Amino acid sequence: MEWIPPTGDYLKFNVDGSVIGKPGPTGIGGVLRDASDSNTTELWAVKKAAELCLSNVNLRGRFISIVSDSKVAVSWVNNGNFGNINCVNSVYDIRDIMSSLGGLEVVHDFRAFNSFADSLAKMRSNNCGDFVEWGDF
Repeated sequence: MEWIPPTGDYLKFNVDGSVIGKPGPTGIGGVLRDASDSNTTELWAVKKAAELCLSNVNLRGRFISIVSDSKVAVSWVNNGNFGNINCVNSVYDIRDIMSSLGGLEVVHDFRAFNSFADSLAKMRSNNCGDFVEWGDF
């Protein structure tokens, strides 16, 4: 079955939960998408990465670069022009997290240098969702 994008100004948040055994390890996943705006999707990926960094106390005080291959999304975070009005809250949320952590930056690099993240995103978009692997630091 193929994922059907929402129409117009609508967003679609696909979520799922998983349990291995009963009782057993559990996990959740979700992805929020619109019809076609890849810059918005990149921004949400940046926001999720920033939130993950903020949630791990072992990363406090460390210098972290969130690298995106979207010049536009990086510009929205680092400059005054938001481009897409629907992204204003996400941009402010990311900036707040950057201020809280101090050593967090959002930078652009070309897709060739971000190929591993790009391949994971493509793999998950083919399977209707995000994949986050998070270890202890």
